Amino acid sequence: MTGKLDGKVVVVTGAARGLGRAAAQACAKAGAKTYALDVLGNEVAALEAPNLFPRQMDLLDAADVAATFARIEKEAGRIDTLINNAGIIFFKPIEETSVEEWDRLQAVNLRGPFLCTRAVAPGMKARRSGAIINVSSRAGRHGGDDESAYCASKFGIEGFSRALSIELGKYNVSVNTLTPGHPVHTSMSEITYDAETRKIWKEPEEMAPAFVHLATQDATGIHDQYVSAWDLSEQLRKDGLA
Repeated sequence: MTGKLDGKVVVVTGAARGLGRAAAQACAKAGAKTYALDVLGNEVAALEAPNLFPRQMDLLDAADVAATFARIEKEAGRIDTLINNAGIIFFKPIEETSVEEWDRLQAVNLRGPFLCTRAVAPGMKARRSGAIINVSSRAGRHGGDDESAYCASKFGIEGFSRALSIELGKYNVSVNTLTPGHPVHTSMSEITYDAETRKIWKEPEEMAPAFVHLATQDATGIHDQYVSAWDLSEQLRKDGLA
């Protein structure tokens, strides 16, 4: 994948672990100046690779988000691709879900992508180019037992993305949602997958080619789609493009 993103500037949220970490490392390897953002400051700071710039950021703090993106734009000159990956999950019956738990999950999973996208949209519109990748889930299309909060956030990401694809597509900015498409081994799935599912899970790095490929797109390419990271990555490997 080296060279596919030469000269690009990519920002990845939730980059300390799992899919976010794999996506950030893959984009950096592909040549992009990649900013890896996470509230887990020590963990994200441990990421060391050419083109990779770790930054601590709290998605729950709107002022911190705005300031972080402003610093990146000033330092890098622009942001070409935003990967909204950060997310949290819990499983609880609706009557046992506290208001605080509901609000925090929505704030990370849905309000966070709004804040980050709001920060990059003006520059992308002005340059008439860019790519936004919102990490979604099967839970963005299908309900799950004791998942009302999580499903609400991911259904929200789908609606958010479909509307953004209309608004930003006019400026040649691609907007897509990316679901793993296959059980994937992350810190989140370690607490949610049963023993049988763990037998077939894939490592996040196996999904990374899909992130790089979508980062190369504009509104004339893959746009306004719900994409399986596993299926796209497998196709890219089959075609010798990963």
